[in-house]
Amino acid sequence: MKRLCFGRQPADTRYRYHPGMPFSEGLPRSNSTTFSTMSRNFYLTSNKGNMLIGEGSCRIFDYDRNYSCMLSVHVLYDAYKGSKEAMDLLNNNFDALVLPMANEIRPNLNHVSLLKVLEQIKIPVVVLGMGMQNEMEDMSTLEPATVDLLRWIDERALVFGVRGAQTETWLKKMGFKNPTALGCPSMMLYPENILGIKAPTKKPEDYRFVTAGYLQKKSVRGKQLAKFFTGQKCSYVFQDEIFQFKEELQGRHFFDDARNRMLQNVIEPLVNEAIGAEAPFDKYFYFDSVDAWRQCYGWHDVFIGDRFHGGVAALQVGLPTAILFKDLRVKELSEFFGVPHTTVDKACNMGLEAFMAEFMSQARIDAFLDTYRMRLKNFHRHLTEAGLSMTENYQAMLMAA
Repeated sequence: MKRLCFGRQPADTRYRYHPGMPFSEGLPRSNSTTFSTMSRNFYLTSNKGNMLIGEGSCRIFDYDRNYSCMLSVHVLYDAYKGSKEAMDLLNNNFDALVLPMANEIRPNLNHVSLLKVLEQIKIPVVVLGMGMQNEMEDMSTLEPATVDLLRWIDERALVFGVRGAQTETWLKKMGFKNPTALGCPSMMLYPENILGIKAPTKKPEDYRFVTAGYLQKKSVRGKQLAKFFTGQKCSYVFQDEIFQFKEELQGRHFFDDARNRMLQNVIEPLVNEAIGAEAPFDKYFYFDSVDAWRQCYGWHDVFIGDRFHGGVAALQVGLPTAILFKDLRVKELSEFFGVPHTTVDKACNMGLEAFMAEFMSQARIDAFLDTYRMRLKNFHRHLTEAGLSMTENYQAMLMAA
């Protein structure tokens, strides 16, 4: 399979050229840093963690990049009203459709257009990383199109990859035959850095921490996270929660786009008021680029945070990482890969030093790496059996693992 269409998650914040002329390329975002421009840019990717999912899927496989592309196939369907000509573009120009997914199994999410694409597709379909938003007793709360989408994938997809054991178990309980827990493709990028992670052995004050979470208005989680890092050198990375400050930031200069940094004198008072406490963070970041995200993490020492893909970026550069969680999505992925994790409540009750001693010990890190090696090999086996090839870096790392 040399011509791949990656049909779901974007890998960066870029505008797509809608007319689609041959050899054309979508444009990067402008240098505008107004709140409205940043908000518009956000909707090019949705949650910024999605960039890591899309990027991971695109970069770990070996294929002809001149004849492959990223394409929101459901948007194509809507734009051309499902015409046969539009669907034939997929069938005639690609050898497979790869669908990197996230928490697609949830109420109030309409998959009608994607389902219509799949019903007309003639090339193999590979699904990666599909997961549940929250636990459900049955499928009664799902949109009918979501149920039909799951059935199509189960019956027709070459690979029905889900992100963890809970999603696989629930789907099989619902009668589906082929879901396989393979994890998130973002975790398969830079395995050499992940496998080189060592446990932090010094006192917390000897490290620069980076974290991510939910610094939202009246957020208990945000207040807990701030308390957890009090007295430490720590940076905070915003994702979608920055857009809760629309009224306060509209019309103000608050972001240095070259450094991906919020202006401290603007954002800090807003955060303090939002969580009702003094936030200890001395730097605040926001990323439209996964490369900038990783480069920033590279001058930090430890990641502990309440965002799984914020932690993935840290793992990709080899930082010792622990995940705090309050929902199924984060818990499922952390458990599947063995990344050290616990609830936000427990970590904050323990305090940072005790937390690191228990959850970031060498024994915990070694257990994580053992699980990760197993997941890496399992992912490779399933995808190569399906006819996809991995890059030579991935192959070399697999041999070493």
